[in-house]
Amino acid sequence: MYPQPPWHTHGRAWVQPYLVDASSVKLPPGFRALTIAGRAVGFLALIEYVPPSPIVYAELAWMPCMVSARGARGYYIAKMYVDSRDSLEGGRELWAIPKQLAEFSIGEGAATVDTEDGAHLELALHRRGPALSLTAGASTLQSLGLEAVRFRGSGKAQTASGGLTVTAASGMDGWLGWPGARRLPALGAALTRFEITMHPPRRVRS
Repeated sequence: MYPQPPWHTHGRAWVQPYLVDASSVKLPPGFRALTIAGRAVGFLALIEYVPPSPIVYAELAWMPCMVSARGARGYYIAKMYVDSRDSLEGGRELWAIPKQLAEFSIGEGAATVDTEDGAHLELALHRRGPALSLTAGASTLQSLGLEAVRFRGSGKAQTASGGLTVTAASGMDGWLGWPGARRLPALGAALTRFEITMHPPRRVRS
């Protein structure tokens, strides 16, 4: 059973931005992608939550674009995979995030992910240079019937240049915005240690 928010989480992460053709992302009614010249900035992120997080698990998220809906903004999560059923149920029921189950193997400099919907990813994980203590935060916006559900996380992280590279993949043709997305290698980050609070959801009606 998942705990009620806020979740005070600890862990590490690798975050990689991509340039995405916004026309390839079909959003829920009332959601609009925020773009420049028809392009959006999306993110692929691999995250490990470790003790004393309330749930210890791994997570892979694909967010093809930032969106606006019902007066709120946040990143739209098209795919999110976790290896914890508690995290899956909490993500779906609290923040309307379409989590699915996957198996993760995360080592030094590499990871593999095998998902319940048939995707297989092999990832190279990068860190370059020293890590600095920076403010960390994120927000997402998902559709739930007549409402939009906004998730917000805030905290701090030891952050270095880095990110991740998909070195081999299959079964990802159904990922919104992924086919044709272009990795932006110089802009990735490696969060070597973070402390981030996942705040209670905010529901927005039109």
